[in-house]
Amino acid sequence: MKIAPFVTRVWLRRLLVFALAAFALYWFVGMVRESIRADSFAGVTLSGAHHLGPKFNIAAFYVDGYYGSNVGREGGGGDVCCVMLPKKWRPGLSVEVRWTVNDWTHENVSEIEAGNYSSVAGAGMDYIARVPVEPYEKASHVWVHFFSGGKARVVSSAIGSEGTKHPIQDDDPHASDRATAGEPVDALFTPEELAAMKRRAEERREKYGDWR
Repeated sequence: MKIAPFVTRVWLRRLLVFALAAFALYWFVGMVRESIRADSFAGVTLSGAHHLGPKFNIAAFYVDGYYGSNVGREGGGGDVCCVMLPKKWRPGLSVEVRWTVNDWTHENVSEIEAGNYSSVAGAGMDYIARVPVEPYEKASHVWVHFFSGGKARVVSSAIGSEGTKHPIQDDDPHASDRATAGEPVDALFTPEELAAMKRRAEERREKYGDWR
């Protein structure tokens, strides 16, 4: 049976209208999701603190891929901006933490003062853990606390780690009881992950320019 040309054109127009409507709906839903995501998250400062003693430091740590800088042997680290955190805490909320612990137990002070770090080179351990974010009332400064045995806790608090009302106190003998144990790994990132990170950094530079 031969189909009249005008019938074919009618169906083509209907198909085109349907396709355009489907695309518009898909675009609208995507925009709504992005809007909800933007309204649901806040960019907050990231810092670290360790409870390992003066013979250790956290050489570097990352939270969901966000760099958290170094945590010195005195136990505290600098502030880094920023990490994304839900404005409202929810059960099951967690982040991926990666960190490197450096061991200075066998340091040779005279050699180090002369610029030779061979006594502590390689004396460290890398860890990765999925760490729960402890309940908070308002999204604020994120603190990652590191404990012996490759353990970590994550809290959100506007009060600094040395404050008397900070959620984790340095003199609390049970502070590590709720900490999550990390898995020891050979390196913080695989070659594939490093390549992907470099690619994303280059894409950001192309889009936003080089801030350096």
